Amino acid sequence: MNNLIFLVVIAIALFIIGVIVGVEYKHEIDTKIAFFKRKYRENKKEVIVSGIGILFGLMVGVSITLIFPKNSIGMLADWISSVGTLGAVIVSLWLATGRKSRLKICHGQNIKKSHQKEIYFIAYNLSDISISLEFYGVKKKEDKVFKREFELIPQRVKAGEFQKQSLEVSFIKKELGIDDNYKGDIICCFAEPDGSKHCETINWQKEMLKFKKAQAKITDN
Repeated sequence: MNNLIFLVVIAIALFIIGVIVGVEYKHEIDTKIAFFKRKYRENKKEVIVSGIGILFGLMVGVSITLIFPKNSIGMLADWISSVGTLGAVIVSLWLATGRKSRLKICHGQNIKKSHQKEIYFIAYNLSDISISLEFYGVKKKEDKVFKREFELIPQRVKAGEFQKQSLEVSFIKKELGIDDNYKGDIICCFAEPDGSKHCETINWQKEMLKFKKAQAKITDN
């Protein structure tokens, strides 16, 4: 009787802990579930084929055990271990496949009527499903923190559409501590809720040269 009460108490405690963890990390859990659902939809055929292959391998292992009963437990364990390793490799490759190819990041230059120069950054959604994206901002290659003018929340970008954000050149110079003669690169970045980053490297001197040419055309006109 005491053992039964103890097991009931343990079960209730685990249930309460599960509820607390679920509420506390609901957003993260939902994000991960949505990620795996999306990966499954994108690679449905590959997942099914891999699953069939793993089940076939297990069936072969069981068959070997039945046919060769001597030392069968060790053989089966080795076989299951091999199949499990193969499955892990397949899943890892599946999760990594196509992550960078779904988005195209690019940028452009703009000079406002007030003669303020700005760089706009665009993330094109090349996949066939909606993607949630947040503009992280810009940074120098060696920096760890991205800079942007204000806090942004992730935006849903439908298939075939894009998200566009812009920063004034004066803001970039001030926040990154650079000027027109800076010889390094800057990086702009968009990110998905699971932390996957999609970035573009921009040569700063080439960018400033483009602005000079654009200003020269405006002056000539």
